Amino acid sequence: MAIERKLSCVILDDEFLAQELLAKYACRLGFVSVAAIFDNAVEALGQIESIRPDFILLDVNMPEMSGLEFLGTFAAFKPAVILTTAYPEYALQSYEYNVADFILKPIAFERFVKAVNKVRDKLAAALPEAAEPQRMLLIKENKKFIRVAVEDILFIEGMKDYLKIHTRARVIVTHMTMTKMESVLDEAVFLRVNRSYIVQKAAVRAINGNVIETITNVELPIGVNYRDAIRRLTDKGML
Repeated sequence: MAIERKLSCVILDDEFLAQELLAKYACRLGFVSVAAIFDNAVEALGQIESIRPDFILLDVNMPEMSGLEFLGTFAAFKPAVILTTAYPEYALQSYEYNVADFILKPIAFERFVKAVNKVRDKLAAALPEAAEPQRMLLIKENKKFIRVAVEDILFIEGMKDYLKIHTRARVIVTHMTMTKMESVLDEAVFLRVNRSYIVQKAAVRAINGNVIETITNVELPIGVNYRDAIRRLTDKGML
């Protein structure tokens, strides 16, 4: 049984080129979205539970905490895992953790697709019924109404009575206020960071001082009136 909704993934690898390649591969698949990218396991520890991805692309060899050590921290929430490494000797040990697949670097696109399809089939087999469809918003752009999947919205930029909705595919401009948009979005999924920006929590890569860095390398300033609320979320590991 095929899963119709997009699968969300987290990339966890300490090499930038590996992150870039895996993100590129994921974007080429229409049914996969990258929820977050981390370069070390310790940073990811407090956020995996709140992001709740369908699967993780996990490097084995990383500083501070290895991929296998990271797997050992999973408690109630256990996403599917595809291990990536340049060292074949980890293969046998990896299957003790019931991973979905084990890919050797350098990774070819065809091999990546095969591994992700294993995850897709595994998740589909675990569902008694068809997966819940994506929640959609009907957005008016010019004189045309466009259906936009909520999970594809990375962040929203306010410009007086207009909004720029930055999705994974493009930017949509619509006549709407930030207050109206904020009222239709799930506050568990989206976060107001200042008067002009709302960001999807899963699209936050890092917080650097009073700046939020998104997974698309866009920097969003945190407004003075929103800093305490965001700090509370980060302290609780909820962002």
